[in-house]
Amino acid sequence: MKARIWLNLGLAALVIGLASLLWLKPKPAVQPEFKLTTLAGAGINRITIEKPGQAAIVLQRTPSGWRLSAPFTARADEEMVKRVLEITAATSLQRFPATDLGRFQLDQPLLRLTLNGQEIRFGTQNPLTGDVYAATNGGVYPIAPRYLAHALKIPADFAARALLAEYEKPVGFDFADLTFKQRDDGKWLSTPTNTNWSQDELNRWVDEWRHASSLLTQPYDGTPAQESLALRLRDGKTISCKILRHEPELVLLREDEKLQYHFPADIGKRLLRPGK
Repeated sequence: MKARIWLNLGLAALVIGLASLLWLKPKPAVQPEFKLTTLAGAGINRITIEKPGQAAIVLQRTPSGWRLSAPFTARADEEMVKRVLEITAATSLQRFPATDLGRFQLDQPLLRLTLNGQEIRFGTQNPLTGDVYAATNGGVYPIAPRYLAHALKIPADFAARALLAEYEKPVGFDFADLTFKQRDDGKWLSTPTNTNWSQDELNRWVDEWRHASSLLTQPYDGTPAQESLALRLRDGKTISCKILRHEPELVLLREDEKLQYHFPADIGKRLLRPGK
């Protein structure tokens, strides 16, 4: 019995000794991280993206959301803007003084990103780590390449794909040979009347319009219109549209925005008639 007690005491002492060694072992030094900017995404109201030989892309925050103001005007794709603003959270394990910019190809940068008044230059990529060198606030930082990739987009990529803004609620549609109107009780009526369309079908069709998202949004290219249609909104506004093409895709021009929206042919057919 005494031998077992001594054995237990010995094991307890061993455990305490090992725990003490682990506790007293020097902790690995925490490697410092450097932030590129102290700006917060919510505090940024203007973004400028400049690439050599190309027109600057300018995004502006407005009370109704982000807008693309150059090289053409459009509602902005909010998700694309969020991706660009991810750089406000970027950190780097290294910071070099910005004294030899040519070494990192930052004297002639691939891209300049300006958030409010802070400019961030993007240079060459480290072939070993894949990091991209960015210069700002007197320092050069190797950072993940995704931050450059988010900004390396063409202007059309920053234009909203949604044909209708969130606040634009249709209550009427005027086609050349057919009109739809929503009554005060929410039901939809067609003129001329078509009893083949149920209210569920009409509601789904209207939802297709409300959530219609294009493959591409770009400035009007001058293509002659084939047909006209109009959307009447709850706030009393009317959106006039032109059908520029039916095939191989539906291309709709929003005349108020002077932008054309490109939709796959199958979606285009459903937009132009319920039940398609």
